[in-house]
Amino acid sequence: MHHGRLLGIGFLVCGILLVLNAAPAMAVNFDFHGDMDHRFLLGTNHNDWIHDGGGQTGRLDDDDVYDNFGEIKYRFWFEAASDDGDYKGVFATEVGGLRFGEDDKMDYSGDEVQMEVRWGYFDFQLPFVEQESRMRMGLQPININPFLWKETIGGVTLQGAAGVFDYQLGWLRGYEANVASNDDEDLFDDQDSIYARLDYKGVDNFNVGLFGLFQWQDTDDPDDDQWDEFGDELNYGLTPTSYEFKNFGSEGVSADISLATFGLDGSMSFNPFFINWDAMYQTGSIDRLQYASLNDLNDMRFRDVEFDDLDLDTKDYDVSAYFAHLDLGMNWNKHTFTYTFWYTSGDDDPDDDDFDAFMATDIDRKDSIVLMEGGYASDNYFTERHYILDRGFIMNKLAWDFQVNEKLQVGLAGMYMMTSEDVEYETALTGEKASDDELGVEADAYIKYQLFENVELAWNAGYLAAGDAMDYFEREQDGDSDEDIWRSDMRIRYTF
Repeated sequence: MHHGRLLGIGFLVCGILLVLNAAPAMAVNFDFHGDMDHRFLLGTNHNDWIHDGGGQTGRLDDDDVYDNFGEIKYRFWFEAASDDGDYKGVFATEVGGLRFGEDDKMDYSGDEVQMEVRWGYFDFQLPFVEQESRMRMGLQPININPFLWKETIGGVTLQGAAGVFDYQLGWLRGYEANVASNDDEDLFDDQDSIYARLDYKGVDNFNVGLFGLFQWQDTDDPDDDQWDEFGDELNYGLTPTSYEFKNFGSEGVSADISLATFGLDGSMSFNPFFINWDAMYQTGSIDRLQYASLNDLNDMRFRDVEFDDLDLDTKDYDVSAYFAHLDLGMNWNKHTFTYTFWYTSGDDDPDDDDFDAFMATDIDRKDSIVLMEGGYASDNYFTERHYILDRGFIMNKLAWDFQVNEKLQVGLAGMYMMTSEDVEYETALTGEKASDDELGVEADAYIKYQLFENVELAWNAGYLAAGDAMDYFEREQDGDSDEDIWRSDMRIRYTF
C-alpha cells in the first residue's frame, strides 16, 4: 500500500476520533450513516446497449451480447452538528460501481483507490432570523426539479420558510475556468447557474411550486496565440448523444450560453386519488456552437470520421423547448395504480438555427429498466435523461404496486414509448432514408423483500419489444427494428 494512501487514511481516522472525543466538550452531536448496495446484473441479451453508462451511445448487434456481473456501491457520511442544530458539517464518500474482478479496481488483493467525495458542505441557520433560514455552502445535493436538475454540485444555497411558503435560492458552478494569466482569461469562462424556487404548502394534501433556473457560459473566440497553446483542448462540438447541459463543461464543449428554464410543479391527493404534475418552458440562446446531426453520428460510427473532420459550421441557435408530466393514481387497500404521461419536446430540423429539444442539466431517471436507470445495477444503463438523443420523448405508462405484507412488495408496469420527433437518418447499409418515432413497448416487474429491519433484497427485470425507431442504434441499419432487449437485476442493500 502506498505511503500517501496510508497517510490519508490515518488523517481521516484521527479526525473522526478527535470529533468523537471532543463532542461532549464542544456540544457537538456526531452521526454516522451508510448505504451499502450490492448489485448484480443477472443477465442481459444486449450488454452493448447498456455498457456505456448513460451517454446514449449504446449499439445493438444482430447477435446477442450477453453479460452478467456483481458490484458494490457504498456511500458513507458523517454529520457533526451543534446541540441546538444551528450549524452542522457534512462529509460523504462514495465507492461507486466496483465490479467483482474488474481490472485496476476490484481484482486480486482488493480495490486500488477508488474512493471519491460525494458531499462536503457546511450548513447553518442565519443568525438574527426567527424563522428557519439556512445557508449551505460546498459540494451538496440539490433538487430544482427531478426532470431538470437533481444531483450533486458545488455552490452556495439558501433554504428557508416564511409562513405557508418554503423558498430556495442558489448559485451553482458547473465548470470553473482555469485562468492563469491575462492572456488566456477569455479562453474558457466559468459556467454558472442561479435558481430560485418557491413552494406553497398552506393547504393539507396540496402543494405547488414555482421555480426558475438561469444558466450561462460566455466564451470568446480565442486568438491565434491561444489556438497555438490550447488548440488540442478546444472543442466547440455537441452531438445528439451528448445533448445535456452538463456536457458543455465536462466534455470540454465551449459555447456562449444564455439559457433560462421556468417551471411549475406540485401534487394533490384526495383519498383515494392522487395527482403529480410538472411543466417547464426553456428559452435562450446557445451561440458559436458546432452541432452534429444523426447522419454525422453515423459517419463517426461507421466510417471512422473524427468530429473535427465533419466540417460543421459554427452557428448561433435560439432555444425554445418545453416539458410536461402528469401522474394520475389511486390507492386501494394495499394496491397502488398509477398512470404516467410525459412529453419532452424534440428537435425536428437539425439544419435550422433553432433548438426545439428540451435539455436537462443533470438528472437520474429510473422510469424504464431497459432505456433508463431502472435496473438495480444502475451504473450500467443507456440514458439518465428523460429523452432520446435530441428527438424528445413521449411516455405512456401504467403501473401496479402491491404491498403484500409489511415485508413483501411486488409490482408490474407497462410502457408505450415514442420520440416526440421522428428519428430521421440515412441507413448505414443502403444509404436509404429512414424515419420513425416508435421506441417500443416495455414490460417491467419487481419484487422487494425486507430481510431485516434495514436490509432489503430486491429483484427486477424489463423487456423491450423494440419499435422501428430503435433501428438507428443497430450496427446493421436497414430501417426496421431487429433486436428486442431485456435485462434482469437484483440487489441486497443495507442502509443505516
